[in-house]
Amino acid sequence: MDTMERDAAYIAEQVKFIRKWHGLTQENLADAAGLTTRTIEKVESGRHRPEEQTLRSIARAVQIDVKFFVKPTPEEQARQKAEMERAVRKMVVAPTNAIRSASDFLGAFAARHAFRIDTSNVATDDALETAAAMTDFITDLNDVWDDCPRSQQLEYARSFVELCRQMEKLGFVCHMGHHRQRLRQRDQPAH
Repeated sequence: MDTMERDAAYIAEQVKFIRKWHGLTQENLADAAGLTTRTIEKVESGRHRPEEQTLRSIARAVQIDVKFFVKPTPEEQARQKAEMERAVRKMVVAPTNAIRSASDFLGAFAARHAFRIDTSNVATDDALETAAAMTDFITDLNDVWDDCPRSQQLEYARSFVELCRQMEKLGFVCHMGHHRQRLRQRDQPAH
């Protein structure tokens, strides 16, 4: 990275972005990077062109490539934008709520139309067993829910919340949400 590639305003925005993405204060980032808070403040002001070593220290602290701070050419920006648009067209966004009470579960289950339990990031045996129990629970519950009295539904909700608590102890927060996947036609914006 030579001096001509370092755009102070661009670097300032990138540093602010990664700092906020990681939930860090300027002081936290400075500590992690082995820099002073004043240095981070100067970099984020956009009026100071940081030394390459400063950028390397920040990149190392948040485990990113130092090239993250190099402003892309217009062609690179166009390519990145096209890649992002392709990725977004394949993405499904579902608003979710954490399940921490029977009321949370009852509200989410009432709005159900389909289920997807994502265990792709679950690796430990304890968590996999609990996730499997949750999947089985929901599958069975879906078959009998509408025929159960409200008091029984509440008991089922409490049982599911207990499984959610077990998952939370293992480092996972269980969410339920409502979405309907929409396929977008080419060249039409999402609604």
